[in-house]
Amino acid sequence: MKNWENRLSGLLLIAAGVILLAILAYNFFIFPPGEGLEPVLLESSSAESSEDPEMPEPPGPVNLNTATLEELDALPGIGETLAQRILDYRETHGGFQSLEELMEVDGIGAATFEELSGKITLE
Repeated sequence: MKNWENRLSGLLLIAAGVILLAILAYNFFIFPPGEGLEPVLLESSSAESSEDPEMPEPPGPVNLNTATLEELDALPGIGETLAQRILDYRETHGGFQSLEELMEVDGIGAATFEELSGKITLE
C-alpha cells in the first residue's frame, strides 16, 4: 500500500509541476517580456505649492489690480486661499502701488514673490 501512495504523491507532484510550467509558458506568450503597458511617469508635485494641478498657468502676466480669483489662483505657488488674501488686500488698500507690496499679503514671502517674477504686473 505504501508503494502505491508514494507513486500517487509523485504523480501529483509531477502533474502540479507540469500545470505550473504550462501557466508560465502561457503567460510568456500572452505577455512577452518588453512588450505591453508602458510605465507612466508622474510629474513630481511640490509640497509647498498649493495650486490646483488642473489649473493652467495664465498666458501672460497677471495684473494684480484687476485679476480675478481664478486668474490669481492659476499663478504658481498661489492657491485659492492666497488668491483671496490678495483680493482682500487689494480691496482694503485700494490696489497695489508696487509689485513688492504683494509681499505685505500674509503668506507671501520673498520666495513666492521671486517665483511670481515676470508673471505679475500692475499694468
